[in-house]
This record gives sequence, structure tokens and C-alpha cells, in this order.
Amino acid sequence: MFNKIFALASVSALAGLVSAAAAAGCSSNEQGKAAAGATPGTGADGGDKEGERPPRGNSSGSSGGRSDEACMETRSIDMNRFPYARAKKVANACTNKEADDLATFFRNKAQNGQDISIAEWAKSVSDGCASCVFSDGTGSEWSPILTKGDKLDDVNRGGCVEIQSGKEACGRAYQHVAECRLEACSNTCDTADGFTECLQDVQGIFSGPCKGAYDALEQNCGKDTLAGYEAACKGNAFTFEGPVRAQCINGGATK
Repeated sequence: MFNKIFALASVSALAGLVSAAAAAGCSSNEQGKAAAGATPGTGADGGDKEGERPPRGNSSGSSGGRSDEACMETRSIDMNRFPYARAKKVANACTNKEADDLATFFRNKAQNGQDISIAEWAKSVSDGCASCVFSDGTGSEWSPILTKGDKLDDVNRGGCVEIQSGKEACGRAYQHVAECRLEACSNTCDTADGFTECLQDVQGIFSGPCKGAYDALEQNCGKDTLAGYEAACKGNAFTFEGPVRAQCINGGATK
């Protein structure tokens, strides 16, 4: 098996949902509807079983059903079983330098193929910044980075989209799409190459197992405004950079 943590956080592995759909030439009204593309990322391989990222929700009834040609899930994935909580917002909890320090720490670990300890990562910034950035996802509000034990479990990209759109339902729908896309490949792909190839098949994912999730995304966010929300949440190298900026520096203000 392979380590999905770096794919979860890497912009190169998890391209923007909207931009990937546009790049694939998919219309929101066509069978080839797509939302989350990928280009091969250096972090999608290597690592051990301990580093794998299991789905945050109950995975019953959503695995199996792989096709002969690829390892993508072929059954429809129920988006409603993915949890979500409104975005935590703390203005000036982190400085811009601390945001850079978080990215630098992750980059150094990723380049060396090392496991990432949340306790160690949190020490790269102040206590106030760390308390805004990291949480275990069990509270009434979600931080930018969600943890499980001492490991990275998820990146709350939906929280930033919620802030930019001003609608919790939009952020939830965005997070559901991101979760669904990963699950469409992570439960059924056994190799790094297969996982990456699956993530790249945006048309297959969003006209297949995640069609319902993407339909809800367009309904709740608006297909004409979603790209702007996503652009405002973009990171330089990692998917957590935009959420950290929106939630723990700007504190929910749209800048």
C-alpha cells in the first residue's frame, strides 16, 4: 500500500475542483461532468500502512465494484455520510510567517519521505496559531487541518470556501466533493500509479461515483461563482495554505 497523506495536502496532486473540470473540457450539464483533477504528485507514493488516510466517515457500502480497466469505485458514493462542521475563524491567530513555516515544515518532510507528527508540526508555530490550525474534527467547528491521533487526517478546504461564499452549505458541499473524489480512488486502488491515474480521471469520477456530490456542489455554490471562491482559497504549494490564511490569519474576512 502507499501513503496518501502527501497527495491529500499537495496542490500538484489535488488540483482545484473547478479548474480541473474546465481543463477537462467538461460542461456542468454534460455526462462528462467533472470537478477534481490531478497531475502526478511526488507525495502520492512511498510510505507505509500507518500513513494511509482512511475515510473520515463510515465506509460501509462504498468499497468494491472496481472496473476491469481502472481501480475507480463504480458504485455511487453517498456524500451525506461525510461529516462537516462550520469553519473555525480566529483573526490573527497566525502570522504570515507562521503560515510559511507550516508549509516549510511539511515540504521538508515530504521531500524526505518522512512521517509527519502533528505534535512536531504544531511546534513549528506559536501555541495560539497551532490551536487554530489543528483539531481532531470532533468539535462544533473545524480547523484548517484535521488530525487523527498524531497524524494528518484531512484538510478542510470546504471551510475556506464557506468563508468566501458566506454559505456553510457551499463549504460543506465543496468538502463533500473533495472527500468523495479521494474515496472514489483510495478504497479500490492498491498502487500509487493506480491511485494517481484514478484521480486524474475527472470525467469518470464526476459522472460516476461522485455525480451526486458534484450536482449538490453546483446547486449550493453556484456554477458561475464557484471558481472565484476556489481561487481565493488556493495555496502556493499545499492545499492547507488557503484555509490557514482564511481561518487563522484573516479570521473569516474575505480579502
